[in-house]
Amino acid sequence: METNKILYYTDGHEVSVTDSGFKVKKTLYQLQGITRHGFSIISPHRAPFTVLMVLGSITFLCGAMNILPTSWMRSVNILGFSLLVNSVVMIAGIVFFILGMAVMFRLKEKYAVRIFTAEGEKNVVVSQSREYISQIVDALNRAYLDLMKNRQRK
Repeated sequence: METNKILYYTDGHEVSVTDSGFKVKKTLYQLQGITRHGFSIISPHRAPFTVLMVLGSITFLCGAMNILPTSWMRSVNILGFSLLVNSVVMIAGIVFFILGMAVMFRLKEKYAVRIFTAEGEKNVVVSQSREYISQIVDALNRAYLDLMKNRQRK
């Protein structure tokens, strides 16, 4: 960006906000072309892991309630241990449930700077740091307010 511009924010690498534009990597968005901007929260998709937990619970209950056909009721040798098929099914249900729960709790929200232009809307900066995104949005707010003040003076 030009050196005679007012710099409102830079992270020193990919993002900078000046009085005329918002630069992300190599893309420059003119402030006059941005009709709206804001802070956006991107929630992770938890449905697949919820389904895995439900399937694990159902599998466990099938083994615990002896729902499996009697023709399957024989012993299985695993690592030198003799287990009934119901026990193996119950263990598999527990593993599915714990795996689904562990992954679901590790998922974190992401935050984004969302802009609206004539081309549409897009998340231009996405991060797991809420503070980082807030700083960029605050800088855009200051730049936009100064742009509006300068327009009113003219």
